[in-house]
Amino acid sequence: MNSSTRIVGLTVLLFTAILLLFPAECIAQTKKMTAKELTLESTSIFYGKCAKVESAWTEKKDMIFTTVTLVPENYLKGNLGNKVTLTIPGGQVDDIIYEVSEMPVFRPGEEVVAFVWEHPSGKKLVTGGFQGKMKIERDVKTGKRMVSNRYLGTSAPEQDVKKSTSSLPEGKKILLDDFTREVKGYLK
Repeated sequence: MNSSTRIVGLTVLLFTAILLLFPAECIAQTKKMTAKELTLESTSIFYGKCAKVESAWTEKKDMIFTTVTLVPENYLKGNLGNKVTLTIPGGQVDDIIYEVSEMPVFRPGEEVVAFVWEHPSGKKLVTGGFQGKMKIERDVKTGKRMVSNRYLGTSAPEQDVKKSTSSLPEGKKILLDDFTREVKGYLK
């Protein structure tokens, strides 16, 4: 075995060892939160409609943040005015996607319940990552609005958030009015 073959062999062995010791993909873990925990840790809770979603690079061009504008219909806790701007780490600018695991994804026009906390910097963030955004859908039979804890639209594989609220076992829906009463009950 000549020295160049030995160097190539050692390089391949070293590279393989590095890949095995330091996997490229890490999975973030988010603490599973109940509706009560989300309620108590949030400075504001409301339901309303997503009006606008825009992603942009930071000034240093080292990260992408998404700015989500929501129009609250009804506040359950706190009051941030008639338009709320949330900051979400990650997003897409042109053909560059910057993914941050466990972050919610908002779509213009969708109705949501949002649990929000204010960072010391003044930015408004979603409490509990994806758990703090719950989609509101209309029941096809009754036309009534339903809240679901099934989080869709994440960059991670779609999943049920087990026990994300006390009244919503995985993948189940609850009437918006009932969910509103439950959240208000935690504030007493």
